[in-house]
Amino acid sequence: MKKPILVAIILWAVVVILAIELTFKINSEYQVSGIAYDEILGWRFKRNMNNGFFRKKDGFTTNNEGFRDNEHPFVKDKGIKRIIFLGDSYTAGSRVSDHETFSSLFRKKIAANKTDSNKYDVMNVSVPAWATDQEFLYLVHEGMKYKPDYLFLMIAPNDIRETYAKSFFRLDNNNYLEKGRTTSISLKARFCWFLSNNSCFYQFLQMKVFKTSHGGFSTIFSYFPVDLHVTNCPTVDHPLFLMEMPAQIKAARDLFKTIVLEINKACLKNNCKLILVVLPTKMEFDGSLNGDSYQPGNIAHFVRRISLEHGIIFLDLFSLLNTEADPLKVFIADEYHYNREGHIFIAEKLYEFFDQLKLLLALKESSVKGKP
Repeated sequence: MKKPILVAIILWAVVVILAIELTFKINSEYQVSGIAYDEILGWRFKRNMNNGFFRKKDGFTTNNEGFRDNEHPFVKDKGIKRIIFLGDSYTAGSRVSDHETFSSLFRKKIAANKTDSNKYDVMNVSVPAWATDQEFLYLVHEGMKYKPDYLFLMIAPNDIRETYAKSFFRLDNNNYLEKGRTTSISLKARFCWFLSNNSCFYQFLQMKVFKTSHGGFSTIFSYFPVDLHVTNCPTVDHPLFLMEMPAQIKAARDLFKTIVLEINKACLKNNCKLILVVLPTKMEFDGSLNGDSYQPGNIAHFVRRISLEHGIIFLDLFSLLNTEADPLKVFIADEYHYNREGHIFIAEKLYEFFDQLKLLLALKESSVKGKP
């Protein structure tokens, strides 16, 4: 075959493929996956997603690092203190717009305070299905480069299960933390995942022809399992609240505690205040844990003990929500994430807590300076 003919065929094929891709981009049913593979962290949001012509206008964007946030330089301006909210889908904000997440609402409250305005830089570093293990990896490899002054570690009860099940870390015979399994997946899986992030036509083929779900959590969890397989429980999270803890839950708690203490060490080393925040779950209020076998709020009690034993600042949102007349009002009706009212509630409680914390730290600092 002559070279000009071969070139023409290739160009024609490229044009056809681009035309097909454009057709499927316009059809919102086959949008690309927003979760991208990450060699170190397992996954994160796809970088630089926005509400352009080819995306639903759902108020969802990501920055250059793949987080639902603004851009932030490593170097802070003089006099600026940096706050990082680190968490999973509860913090990322499932089914709410960018400006409705509690980190965004918290930022607005900071900006509206005349004494705090322009003094704080607030970062939302959160990805659905991340757990404490990945959050620790993020801090070690990226987070501390931003020199945070405050780190809010947003803890959902399922973090304990997922951290243990994924086995990125484990405890050795002396209960020291060591690396477990790798986050790497096969080249074929990476390629399919890449296509799911970048081709709507491939998404169509996945749904209608291949019957696969690369880039979706059903497949992600086959690479990175999150189930402890505790028997005789209605859901994967019920065992977390059992009064008589199975061996897997005890081991998962030990691993979680060790990683939290490693995060605290990293914060102390970098002159950063760690604040542990327990986010309550819907099942703790909707009757799912009725009966003598379960104890709603026991994860909050567990984290409180860790904070007291090791002098870590702690905020228990479970107890605060439990005082509300209708705790279920903060959750999405047909699933377990927080709705708009829930994000408002969390932002208000976080800001009230932080406002008091600043005062306490200022008094402590002035007291230290006043000592002879």
